[in-house]
Amino acid sequence: MAHWTHLLAAALAHDINNLALSLSSAQRLIRPGAGVDFDGAEWAAFVEGDVDRLRKLGVRLRALAAAGDIHSSTRLDDACADALTEVDPAGAHVRRADSPRGDSHVRGTADAVRAAITSLLEHAVAASPTGAPIELAVREAPGGPVIVEIAAPEASATGLIDRARLDTLLDTALRDRRGDLSLVLAGAVADTLGGAVYFALDSKRGLVLELQLVAYLSRTSRTASASLDGK
Repeated sequence: MAHWTHLLAAALAHDINNLALSLSSAQRLIRPGAGVDFDGAEWAAFVEGDVDRLRKLGVRLRALAAAGDIHSSTRLDDACADALTEVDPAGAHVRRADSPRGDSHVRGTADAVRAAITSLLEHAVAASPTGAPIELAVREAPGGPVIVEIAAPEASATGLIDRARLDTLLDTALRDRRGDLSLVLAGAVADTLGGAVYFALDSKRGLVLELQLVAYLSRTSRTASASLDGK
């Protein structure tokens, strides 16, 4: 987690500074005597947008704080459904590309797992033209990680050539940008839960974001598995 600390601090500073500059600039424009005509409704909408960004930031940070509880488990289909609802409530262009499994559980609290998935979905949406299709799918290999895969065929992703870990990517290609906060939060949560985030460009599927999570076995399941192995 130490590696992610400086990435998170840099991304937070960048995002908060942008919000502060945005609000302070608008404040100067609406002061009496500024000589700028403005619509009160437009100003209210502008402020509401920045407040919503701050609210989401708080939600993500609380989820990151809760990610340290690695003894919790989350039903992955529920976390995916919640993330899809938050990012695309109307179901207009983000869809589940596979059939929900129903019984896959992963390590981590529901808030932490949902935050990681939501953050990656938001990045895919932001990198894609408005209304472009985005797909989410879950796959699981026996004995391996549970993978949440997000494909954005029309997303722009400069600087990505081969499959790479997110932490490496942020240290190189995105260093000058200080990283995208949604990506850093997803990576930090995944890292805390023993997982990872990978990026790739595919000739047919476009930008592919891969969130690897640790499959969770309850004490009962571990006991049953051990009993079977002992036979």
